[in-house]
Amino acid sequence: MKNKVFIYLLILAFGVAISYYTINARFNLGTLSFLLFLLVFIPTLIKPDIGLVIIIVSMLFSPEISLGETTRRAISIRLEDVFLFVILLAWILRSTFTKDIADTFRTKLSTPFFSYIGVCIASSILAVVSGQNIDGKNAFFSIVKYAEYFLIFLMAKDNIATIKQSKIFIAVFLITALFVGLFTNIFISEQLAVGRIFFRVAAPLEDKDSSEPGTLGGYLIFMIAIAGGLLLHTKYPILKISLVVLGIVLFRSLLYTLSRGSYLAFFPVLIALSFFAKKSKVFLIWGIFAITVLVFAFMPQMVYQRISGTVRMEEDVYGKSYVWEESPRARIDSWKSAIFDWLPSSPFFGFGVSTIFIDSQAFLTLVEVGIIGFMLFCWVLVRLFFMVKEVLNMKLVQSDDFAMGITSGFMAGYIGLLFHSIGSNTFIIIRVMEPFWFMAAIVLSLPELLVKQRTEAGGSLTG
Repeated sequence: MKNKVFIYLLILAFGVAISYYTINARFNLGTLSFLLFLLVFIPTLIKPDIGLVIIIVSMLFSPEISLGETTRRAISIRLEDVFLFVILLAWILRSTFTKDIADTFRTKLSTPFFSYIGVCIASSILAVVSGQNIDGKNAFFSIVKYAEYFLIFLMAKDNIATIKQSKIFIAVFLITALFVGLFTNIFISEQLAVGRIFFRVAAPLEDKDSSEPGTLGGYLIFMIAIAGGLLLHTKYPILKISLVVLGIVLFRSLLYTLSRGSYLAFFPVLIALSFFAKKSKVFLIWGIFAITVLVFAFMPQMVYQRISGTVRMEEDVYGKSYVWEESPRARIDSWKSAIFDWLPSSPFFGFGVSTIFIDSQAFLTLVEVGIIGFMLFCWVLVRLFFMVKEVLNMKLVQSDDFAMGITSGFMAGYIGLLFHSIGSNTFIIIRVMEPFWFMAAIVLSLPELLVKQRTEAGGSLTG
């Protein structure tokens, strides 16, 4: 009790100090950074769960701040990036003094993941040394961001101690997704009310006409899969109704992203859910049929035009032919360049991270880190897939509705993101990878948490 009183007094003291500083100091970007550091770092240092919740909420609700631009690209940073750095720093500092942090890094994923990071570093250094056209600073920060994804996984796995705690985190994920869906649906209704015939939704606080709709599409696909997995396994009617409402809200948002890559990923998610789910398979099959009928019957005109315009027929003196619309044609051309122009020039280590932009995870990885890096990247994904599949096949997990719902939903979402990555750099997008790796930590922690829960329940019963 005395320790709690001391912590509360410490927080109160910091609150007073922050208030005084805010009132008397000039409020600029430096001041904002200082305040964010104190408001995020100190609570996370005291209780890491606070930092994890901040990460979940800031994934989709953090503005982008422009810091200027170079001749090659705009320079910007999201508050989410600042939060993430500060939270991970606080966790590492706390873990250094409270436990053997080396044990935290001993997972089956550590070797493949850090091997991939090592190749990213090596290929970027080789690119700089050989005088290639690479932005060293941009490459450095991109690699740091890749490493942060795995640190999120480690931090979440290190701090999830009970099933109840994991349920709280999942609830925060779903509530955040609901607010994202409501935000985007309000935007959709506003645009339809003023008669706009073409628009795209994006994540909150983002430019709705930028490339962000594809990012939001990946996030929506993943969260629809999580909600679907829970829906198929929960036995509580209120939760079922809530998840159905959430699914409808997110699906409408997904339609208006006009992201064809996200559309491509949606049906594999439904098929994967029907394959991995142990309950309600008949319900899911009928659900897939109903969704298909409703989508084609009530598809918004702009969505229909977006899909039907992907390939169009042209007629000339040689006859009729089918050609790709400009956007997919540009993607295909970049994929051809990656295979026939870029890769042969540096097949093993590539041209370094962030050297070139290609809208496809596989082709981008090949160009950035070559065949060696690509194989290591696949090693990470394959290792994770089989680790989750092992959890999914455990009788202990299959006997628990929550665990089965989350695990089957994650597997379906994982497969959906693999399809999404065909036309997008899905596995390096922060707003998709943060929830992905956080959820991976929850799923892989479930067997241990279920054993602990049963042991404690047995102990309390015998006691």
